[in-house]
Amino acid sequence: MDTAGGASAGLEPSQPGRAAAAAAPVFDAATEAMLEELDAASDEHASALRPANTVRGYADDWRVWTAYTAAKTLPVTAARRGTLRGFVHWLWTEQAAAPATVNRRLAGVVVTLRRQHRVLVDPDDVAAARELLKDYIREAAAAKAPPRGRGQAPVLTLADLRAISAACPDTLAGTRDRALALLDFAVAGRRAEVAGLLVLDVADDPNGLVVDIRASKTSPRTVAVPYGSNPATCPVRAWRAWRDAAGLAADPEGPAFRRIDRHGRLLAAGLSPAAVGDVLTRAADRADVKAVTGHSARAGLATEARRAGKDRKAIAAITGHRENSASLNGYLRRSDRWDEAENALIGIGL
Repeated sequence: MDTAGGASAGLEPSQPGRAAAAAAPVFDAATEAMLEELDAASDEHASALRPANTVRGYADDWRVWTAYTAAKTLPVTAARRGTLRGFVHWLWTEQAAAPATVNRRLAGVVVTLRRQHRVLVDPDDVAAARELLKDYIREAAAAKAPPRGRGQAPVLTLADLRAISAACPDTLAGTRDRALALLDFAVAGRRAEVAGLLVLDVADDPNGLVVDIRASKTSPRTVAVPYGSNPATCPVRAWRAWRDAAGLAADPEGPAFRRIDRHGRLLAAGLSPAAVGDVLTRAADRADVKAVTGHSARAGLATEARRAGKDRKAIAAITGHRENSASLNGYLRRSDRWDEAENALIGIGL
């Protein structure tokens, strides 16, 4: 696809982008200096509050974009219809990227250009690039090409959760692993959200627990976690057993889930998001449960709650999705496709 390269892209290398800020007001030097200082301070503050995995993701997207622009001898700020389509073409054909990866890279590049380079990319140009991606997806489907990427996260079912809980050993580490797995499911947690929990974020309530999830990828949320009907998989009982066994009440501002060394000794350091994933993977392996990913608990909670007849608003309040979220729709479709009201084949006398 030649539109991605050099002069054929129709770009003047000296131009940062058509949609760069135009007709900005002009201030005197002192005011301009003060505004620049405020801009820098606000950028630093906003970056500090941004989740670490989001920052890493944008950095990785930008690294890939700079590799593409270097290969095509283009300035990194040259984000126009031709170059963005060329980026999609390059990712799809030369990098064999999955559709979700291509879409995310586009978003990451647009955000980085706006935040770090003050280049506002024309939304119509971004839409054109995404339309090309849709064409490639349709073309691959028509050719029956094997799917790219990992696909949807495997669902962690209640049966899986019972097996994981039962397989946790009667040790301090096993008590932690059980509490982590059950609470992760109950709050539909992401790995970073569970890793970011402090002891004081998991508060006792006469009806169970109130969990404040502050280290969220999107926005903070509070989840009311009731007692479970099955003591073996009750997240409230499991959390309290871990809290008491580890003596966490003495350090309310410390991490809710902590490292345990190979000798079974509790350490002060909390678990990283990757370590949370490792704990869940090991717990699943002990129970001979299929691979568990960072989104398995979220998919599982949404699926099982829908199967039990809960409405999407109640589910979204726990997962933190918007009610019309495409991700939430994906989780719910797994249950809805077998619901009599949603499946036109059920009850017609076939």
